[in-house]
Amino acid sequence: MLNIVPVKSTPYPTLRSCIDDCIHSVAQWQGKDSKCMYGNAWQVSFEEQQFPDQPLIERLALPRISTESLSAYHGLMFTYIERKEPEMDKNFMLDMLESRLSSGMPVLVGFDSYDCPWCLAFRKLHTSHACLAVGLDRTSHIIYLTDAYYGKKLEAVDFDVFQQACHFYALFELCDSSRSYTDWQTTLQGMLSTPFNQVQPGQVAAHLRAYADTYLNTGITADCPAEYSSNFMLAANTLPIHRIRFSLFLRLLNREAGLTALSQAAEGYQHSGEQWNLINQFMIKVMCSGNKLSQRRKIHKKMHEIISLEEQLLEELAQLAVRIESVR
Repeated sequence: MLNIVPVKSTPYPTLRSCIDDCIHSVAQWQGKDSKCMYGNAWQVSFEEQQFPDQPLIERLALPRISTESLSAYHGLMFTYIERKEPEMDKNFMLDMLESRLSSGMPVLVGFDSYDCPWCLAFRKLHTSHACLAVGLDRTSHIIYLTDAYYGKKLEAVDFDVFQQACHFYALFELCDSSRSYTDWQTTLQGMLSTPFNQVQPGQVAAHLRAYADTYLNTGITADCPAEYSSNFMLAANTLPIHRIRFSLFLRLLNREAGLTALSQAAEGYQHSGEQWNLINQFMIKVMCSGNKLSQRRKIHKKMHEIISLEEQLLEELAQLAVRIESVR
């Protein structure tokens, strides 16, 4: 049995990712950090509508956490594997878990939270959740899980029930780090010059404004508001989570830099994440109260205020990286 203390990735109950919590737990267990995997979290794009009824929130695209940065800066490799043949075979899964756990490394396991008794979505909503597999008893068909998201240090689960709900897993490996985030100037510049969907720092605000303006014009409607609200919040929380993530990355850099500009940017992105979270909640309330244009205008105004803040922060960070490079 691996004794891994469950660690939450942020202090926000709803603005966290269960996968982030798993990675942070393993990193801390190994005496490492992991926040450089958030260096791309400033990025966002608003994509063209793919079909007439495509939900507004599905047009927002954000990058996944950077597993490349996790390994390069922190020496921890993380590999997603979707369960397909032969991984769907029960014995394959048992053998893999037994082998990995015997080698001293946990396995991140992803499953349908509809089948997880301690999840809020239990028997209510089909959505993904992730825990760490830290122990296995093949004789009793029991798998032991650590769940940082829900603060569960150790849960015993029947393997037959678990493996039917499990649809992906991820493996951890230790490796030699090839970069140092203590050279925070180079790290910052590198993170700002690696675009997602070809979106540069100066273009992020335009994409967010397009999102805000589209919401003003169309609003959100749904035949079943209660069901839509749950699905919307699951998708919409990605934006505030990314802002909180980027704040954590900037705080990591500022541990080395001790710069007012980095500290203020970290606080600004934390505030942005909190505000986007409130915006999402107001969007649902407006939808449920009739999608009135007057109410959408208020939300639209607030969205533009947050976007202007992000635009200023990102511009200052880009200028900081350029000034540093010009001095070298």
